[in-house]
Amino acid sequence: MKILNPSQLKHVDEQTIANQAISSWDLMQRASATVVAALLEDHPDVLEKQVYILCGKGNNGGDGLAIAGLLKALGAAVEVYLVDAEQYSPDNVKNQEKLGDNSIHKFNLEDRIHFEDDSMILDCLFGYGLNTALSSRWRSIIDQINTASAVRISVDMPSGLSCETHIAEDSPIIKADKVYTFEVPKLNLMLPEYGEFVKSFRILDIGLDVDAMDEQETNMHYLTADSVKSLVPVRSKFSHKGTFGHALLIGGSYGKMGAVLLASKAALRTGCGLVSVGIPHCGTTIVQTAFPEAMVFADTAELTLRDFNFPTDLTAIGMGVGMGTDELTIRGFAIYLQSLAEDARLVLDADALNILAQQESLLQALPSETILSPHPKELSRLIGAWDNDYEKLSKAKFFAAEHQVYLIIKGANSVLVCPDGNLFFNSTGNPGMATGGTGDVLTGILTSLRAQGLSAKDAAVLGIYLHGLAGDFAVKDTGEASLIASDIIDHLRKAFQELLDN
Repeated sequence: MKILNPSQLKHVDEQTIANQAISSWDLMQRASATVVAALLEDHPDVLEKQVYILCGKGNNGGDGLAIAGLLKALGAAVEVYLVDAEQYSPDNVKNQEKLGDNSIHKFNLEDRIHFEDDSMILDCLFGYGLNTALSSRWRSIIDQINTASAVRISVDMPSGLSCETHIAEDSPIIKADKVYTFEVPKLNLMLPEYGEFVKSFRILDIGLDVDAMDEQETNMHYLTADSVKSLVPVRSKFSHKGTFGHALLIGGSYGKMGAVLLASKAALRTGCGLVSVGIPHCGTTIVQTAFPEAMVFADTAELTLRDFNFPTDLTAIGMGVGMGTDELTIRGFAIYLQSLAEDARLVLDADALNILAQQESLLQALPSETILSPHPKELSRLIGAWDNDYEKLSKAKFFAAEHQVYLIIKGANSVLVCPDGNLFFNSTGNPGMATGGTGDVLTGILTSLRAQGLSAKDAAVLGIYLHGLAGDFAVKDTGEASLIASDIIDHLRKAFQELLDN
């Protein structure tokens, strides 16, 4: 799914109106009906609550007025507050007239609005057209909304937050419990910097013109089941274990062998034919007891990796989990990395990334299409600190292009940064996955997919989606607080089946 900017969205709206021979008001009514349907699905008690709808002077306010009419017709208790302005958009005026003056309270930015406890507030003040921060005059109204004892639903965007320009976090912005956004996600809905304003979002299909959408060019994409299911490797009747590649996971140190166990189990669960681990000698009994399906290459050193006397010609190699940054480990890692072929399929995570940050000259030794999967701290060591998420993405794109690597920035809506500048934001995953070992699981998944022959881009796209989807299945069984990394591995089978059944 494409992520579009405001000018592209406006063009698609206009093309939809022209190609479907409808008016802009008709499209507004369609969008509003879709919001009401989503509200009834997500909040079945909405008709029992006091609902406050705050409307701006433009078409987002027009949406709110239309939503108010539909909810009133269903018997909901609705109070409509419309910002007092000298001029409104034509469709906004039309919906004002349809709703009737007696149903609308006009307000100024200095006014106080009383919100009942346990109510619902629909934020329809500003939509995707906002491209700058709201002035301080809006702070009082925004603060009243944010501090109300109510569920806050924003239509299209939380008011005060633009689609894809940087807005300072201390600006007046609605803290939405949920955002109903139209047709495509918007960049700022997915950036960690704005997480307190976007607890969750749902994309509503309002029937915009498909051809007009397809014509829009963008380097930003949102991963869905439809966009990744074709990447799942297909098995033929005559397959054997050699068909699906041999993955080597290198890492571990005394007290951290669990990281390698998680990565290797995840690799085999993801479908590669064979898994070997390269570990310090102290981990041999641990691995062969806890995971007999894995083969072991033992380093000559006892407690940490030192000599890296491991094969370099296996189908794919994942390095770094639980490895540590001992001086001899760094030396052995550097020698091994520089011995790899230019076309080696390599995945680097954890301490492998920390070593790269310390020894920047090693970046030149990375095989083409290497995948790096840092969490934010590891990323900052690689690309330097950033002041905001826009600067982070800019630096990440420069790094990926300079070194021709695929960079996965882990977190909510993990994003794949490609060397050609394309960004792929993930739609799966949940806060329960913020626990030790989940990154090790992802390393195993990525290495397995590379071993099965997927390109670095396809492996990264499918890998982050599968990882998050397995986490989403797991959290249904465990809840967020109790989810552990092993649960993700256990639910990979459900994630695969979900994609195959779609």
